Amino acid sequence: MLKKLFGKKERKEPSWGFGAERLAPMREDFPDENFLNDGRIIIDIRDEESIEDLGYYEGSIFIKFDDDFVEEVNKLNKAVYILCERGVDSYEATKLLRKEGIDAQNLNGGLYYIREVVNIKPVFK
Repeated sequence: MLKKLFGKKERKEPSWGFGAERLAPMREDFPDENFLNDGRIIIDIRDEESIEDLGYYEGSIFIKFDDDFVEEVNKLNKAVYILCERGVDSYEATKLLRKEGIDAQNLNGGLYYIREVVNIKPVFK
C-alpha cells in the first residue's frame, strides 16, 4: 500500500551471500550452472517486492515461509531447492523441511550468488 502511495522505494543491493558467509552451519556446496537441470523444484520464498525487483527463475514455485510452508512443500512430493535473496532465510526454511523429512537443499548465497557468481540471469514479469 505504501508503495502505491509514495512510489517505488529504492532497494539497496547487498553483496551476494550477505550473512551466508557468517553462518558456518549452513555451508554446503554452492550451486553451479547445472543446478537447474537436476530435477529439483525451486521453491522461492521471497516477498513479492523482491520478486518484482530482482526477477525469478522460470519454473519456480512461490511459497511463503509461514505456518503452512511445510505442508505446502510436502504436497509437491518432490526434492526441492529453497531460494531467497541471500541464502539466510532459505537456510532456515531448508533446516525446517529436513527436520520434517523433506529432501530440501538450500541455494546458498541466494539469488545474488546465482545471478552474479554462477551467472544465471533471472527473468522479469
